[in-house]
Amino acid sequence: DWPEGRESLYTLARGINDFMPEHMVHLTESALAQVGKTLAGSKIALLGWAFINDSDDARNTPAEPFFEAALAAGAEVRVHDPWVDPATSPDAPPGLSRDLEGVLSGADAVAVFAGHKEYRGLEPARVKGLCGCEWPVIVDGRNVVDPDAWIEVGFAYRGIGRGDKNRHVILE
Repeated sequence: DWPEGRESLYTLARGINDFMPEHMVHLTESALAQVGKTLAGSKIALLGWAFINDSDDARNTPAEPFFEAALAAGAEVRVHDPWVDPATSPDAPPGLSRDLEGVLSGADAVAVFAGHKEYRGLEPARVKGLCGCEWPVIVDGRNVVDPDAWIEVGFAYRGIGRGDKNRHVILE
């Protein structure tokens, strides 16, 4: 039961959820632009292929449309997930790695797609060192990182539902 001529809350919510991978692409483009880069030619570390936190369930993952869109835009995308086994998961992307340091090494942008416990404890300064660029990007799709801590060490930060932080000044 809902107002005539209006879509149901379920339909509206489904549409918003389906839009989130595209929104993550927009946030990534915005943060890269802030540091003078574009998706084309950027290296992206995509963290979390599973849909559910601390799980190997990768069915209908929102990471897949982001992965495809970033590749289509000319980015190099490396994927890490400590829970999804590339040897046994039919939903695993090509090149899925369990080597977090290897995936982060040389990344221009880090896109967090799962709230795995392994990502909740990431240390911004350590990740910046692995990325190896002056102003790397962090895009948090699950609100698992503390924006201020990442901004403080020189990341361009973007996060879902974080309009309060998405327009910050790059700190030198």
